[in-house]
Amino acid sequence: MFSIKPKTLHYWYKEELSGYSQDIAAGRWGEKKIQVVDKDTGEVKKEKPVPVAKPENFGSHMTIDEKQIGKKMYTIMTNAKTGKIGFLAQTMKPEELKQAVENYLSSKVNEVKSISCDMSPSYKKFCKEMFPATQLVIDKFHVIKHLLDALQQVRKQIKTYCLTSNKTLVKNSTRQNLEQEKAWTDIELLERSRYILCKMQPDWEDDEKEMMQYLFESYPVLKTAYELTQRLRLWYNGRNIGKNINMIERELYNWCDEVNQSKITAFRGVRKMIEKHQDDIINYFKEGQTNAKAENMNGKIQRFLANNFGLKDRDFFLYRVAGYFS
Repeated sequence: MFSIKPKTLHYWYKEELSGYSQDIAAGRWGEKKIQVVDKDTGEVKKEKPVPVAKPENFGSHMTIDEKQIGKKMYTIMTNAKTGKIGFLAQTMKPEELKQAVENYLSSKVNEVKSISCDMSPSYKKFCKEMFPATQLVIDKFHVIKHLLDALQQVRKQIKTYCLTSNKTLVKNSTRQNLEQEKAWTDIELLERSRYILCKMQPDWEDDEKEMMQYLFESYPVLKTAYELTQRLRLWYNGRNIGKNINMIERELYNWCDEVNQSKITAFRGVRKMIEKHQDDIINYFKEGQTNAKAENMNGKIQRFLANNFGLKDRDFFLYRVAGYFS
């Protein structure tokens, strides 16, 4: 543009147009810190920035998630209704997060009624200690991801068995649509079924139904694993929001019993995970809160990083993130 060097444009924007230098000079930017103190000497070893701590962006429903910006990990708390960042800090440690909230957001602690998060022990500890009146909701999509991972693990185990036994699919006149010009091996069919297994059965195409029917007949354990997956996904259906909690719990107990009866190792881990976080998982059915706003904010920041061709000036980048998203 008019033969102006990019570095010159960036300098003008940063120093003259953005208000960055003026906000630093006036103490409106960069003054909020987390102090990391040596427990033995009481000496401050280092300070970590808290780019965003805005009480006005806090509400009754919040979300919490982590985001990597450059090589540093940040904790982001987003308002689940407005989508604005209320809190952003360069740490994931509960004690440091607690220090920042006590210093800059203490007036809003009792106003937060519900927080959606993943199953991170650090975030669960921080939320329950710092927001005692808050209902914690485990994000349903994280639970479903663990469930689908278990289903894929069963598929991979069957595929490994086929590889070691060199098992192939013999031609049969009743499977002409599957074969067309060649015979598919079981290994190829199992590979092709990877994404089909992630779909609900009513969404299958005709050729997918035929392929899955063959695989389910050949490998009953895959059929059992798929049915267990679909039952929990149907349990998580949005139509169950507001349903009697006792009925919700009973249906979950029945599913856990089915997992025990199936004796599928991959699903035992999912069952144990659900039992460990059961109360926080069931809280989803009270209002249907998810971590969607947090994931959306992560996506916005990631696109912002890409549009800026990476992270050249961390502090200025965070200044712009605070300006755009909070």
